Amino acid sequence: MSEPISLYRKFTGTAGVMIISRCLAMILGIIYARFLGPEQFGLYSFALSIIAMATLPAVAGLPNLLVREIAHFHLQEKWGLLKGVINWSRLYVVSISLIVMLIMSGALYFNFFESSVSDLLWVAIFLIPIKGLLIQQGAIFNGFRKPIFAQLPIQIFAPLMTLVVLSCYIFFYSELSAYHLLYISLLSAFSAFIISAFLIRKKLLVTLKDATTDYITKTWHKALLPFTLIAFIGALNTELASVFLGFLGDIESVAYFKVAMQGVALISLSLSAINMVIMPNVARLYKEGDLEATQMLLTKSVRLSCLVSLPIIFILVFFGDFLINLLFGSEYLKAYSILLVLCIGQTVNVLMGSVGLILNMTGNEMNGIKPFLFALILNLVFLLSFIPHYGVIGAAIAVSISTIFWNVYMAWEAFKVTGIKTWII
Repeated sequence: MSEPISLYRKFTGTAGVMIISRCLAMILGIIYARFLGPEQFGLYSFALSIIAMATLPAVAGLPNLLVREIAHFHLQEKWGLLKGVINWSRLYVVSISLIVMLIMSGALYFNFFESSVSDLLWVAIFLIPIKGLLIQQGAIFNGFRKPIFAQLPIQIFAPLMTLVVLSCYIFFYSELSAYHLLYISLLSAFSAFIISAFLIRKKLLVTLKDATTDYITKTWHKALLPFTLIAFIGALNTELASVFLGFLGDIESVAYFKVAMQGVALISLSLSAINMVIMPNVARLYKEGDLEATQMLLTKSVRLSCLVSLPIIFILVFFGDFLINLLFGSEYLKAYSILLVLCIGQTVNVLMGSVGLILNMTGNEMNGIKPFLFALILNLVFLLSFIPHYGVIGAAIAVSISTIFWNVYMAWEAFKVTGIKTWII
């Protein structure tokens, strides 16, 4: 099978799963928005954004490190180290998650948050270790070049179960609150974790059963640091807007921002899918010194990503208001102007290609820290400056500016270090 056909087939399969996932997320988002209303939906989204930031210390950077190390150890048939890095990563996630939960509990006990938010967070903190382990298990599948299996538990099963349980709850009880929704989300995430663990044990780890476990813990911790900084800063750039809107703006504006982000998620879907497919392949090809094949793979991937994403951007720009009104209701039409601003940043994101991936998978992750750090500082300055004066539109402008900045900067850094272009031209 030729490499282009293999790439397209894997992309189609992975993108197919992600499209189903996005459809489920969209359906759930519509149900949340319509049955909760802007205030409760905003409260739920605000709580989840806080939890997403709290989960970062446990998982930030770990997936990229795991994919690279598993790909390398598998290629070199170092089964003891392969088993060791999987066991070490699991213990790392659990340990850090428990520490974060303890800190969060202290913040809640001393009333760091408003009572309405605290009530939700007392439940939501249990999502930290569950989501952390789900992400770790997904990275294991990706390292073994099984991107579809990586997505099934968290992207398909969890939202599908949430939809079923949510539909039954609405049918029998009719009234829905953010508090009820968190319990349903917790149940679905835990079920997805059980399924993911079972699949890994049956599909992957059976071959490592008799292998002697080897550890190079100091090396992994040292390698994890730059990955963690990059992922931490990148995730903060994404979640800070919602958190700052909750603190500096109003809860309803968080809901409008989250509705706009539903559209943005559709734009980045193809890039996310292609990254999952090519991550271990880029690591392998670069490790073997085949720069020409690495460049060819990245060129094909950015073209394929643009082919899918640019028509979606066109539809959202010209028909976004109609779609928001149709799907979420007229009370969420304020999200359209936010969506337009976010589309600008996402267009650049798609055109620049897999900028972070190329540095992470080639061992040059340290070069990505500076672009991300500058982007975070820009984002913080603009969020603090724009939200008090321009509200949720100011938040969208800040996010788009930082997205454009780090994409262009990161692409140039990757080209300087590796000589490989990630952008479309």
